[in-house]
Amino acid sequence: QDLKSSNQRDEIAAARATLKENSSLLHSICSACLEHSDVASLSASKDSICNEIQNALSVISNASQGVGNKVGQPTSHAATLGSALDELENLIILDPLVVDEEKIRPSLEKRLEAIISGAALLADSSCTRDFHRERIIAECNAIRQALQDLLSEYINNVGNQTFLSFFLFFLMSVSKPTLAYIR
Repeated sequence: QDLKSSNQRDEIAAARATLKENSSLLHSICSACLEHSDVASLSASKDSICNEIQNALSVISNASQGVGNKVGQPTSHAATLGSALDELENLIILDPLVVDEEKIRPSLEKRLEAIISGAALLADSSCTRDFHRERIIAECNAIRQALQDLLSEYINNVGNQTFLSFFLFFLMSVSKPTLAYIR
């Protein structure tokens, strides 16, 4: 039966995209779970991805049968380190003319703490070598301090356009290599 409703076609297309994205994640997470069965966050991530895949399959099944899907918030990888890194990367792209310290500082700090707690789980894992554990902790502390210093400097120089351009360039260039190491 052809899908005559554009909503049904859109639902199936979105569900297929979710399946495509999550299938590779599931493979990676399952491999990591087999290798590091003592890491609870890996099991939680695996369960979350399995739930998303099941939801996507339900959406496809319902749409193909013409049954309406329940509208709800899709589950996200909010508890995973990778998603916390992605959220922080998206958040640090700031428009210097509309930055409000009262909004942006807590948001950046919240994302950073999510990353640091995810990295702390990695550092505390029994499979993490001492050298890597110490380096993860040192990098997390360096990132935390750099964010505080940069935000303070940014707020002190909000009217200075040259500084703002430099600040944004510096923030992007420093964050990518440091965050890449933690990943």
